Amino acid sequence: MAIDGWQETVAGRATDYITDRTWHKLFTRRRSRLCRALAELAAETLATKTKMHNAVGSIAAWFARRLKAGKLAEAVARELAANLPLPLDTKFTAVARGVQLTGIAVCLANGRDLTECPCFIDLALSETKERVKQILTAAVDDWVKLANFPALSRPETTGG
Repeated sequence: MAIDGWQETVAGRATDYITDRTWHKLFTRRRSRLCRALAELAAETLATKTKMHNAVGSIAAWFARRLKAGKLAEAVARELAANLPLPLDTKFTAVARGVQLTGIAVCLANGRDLTECPCFIDLALSETKERVKQILTAAVDDWVKLANFPALSRPETTGG
């Protein structure tokens, strides 16, 4: 199975950032609602990152208005400030992904099917969207670059 040893690897990395005590508490008894709570926390963490970007954009637009720079300059300031990376971006993303991986480990420990694991579903959807975006970007740039994205192997289907 592709995930053999995965939980031990995640546990090893997780305990670099959270205490052994907290990590072990996650697995002391069956926690049916924990993954849903972790998935919601990860989603809110990523949403907060977006809200921070919007706030920075609004502040930049406010400065442009105060300087009477005009509507176009205000739009440029808002959009530029909202879309530039912020120093905390990587931390917010790392926290969200770490929380999701923890939820996946909890689901696996509880014998839960990953297709029913909220953290796995959110992570898979997010990564699938990113891969599709990369493929579309490559297509717009140069169709030859589409060779960089080979089809993911799928089980053979039968029927007709």
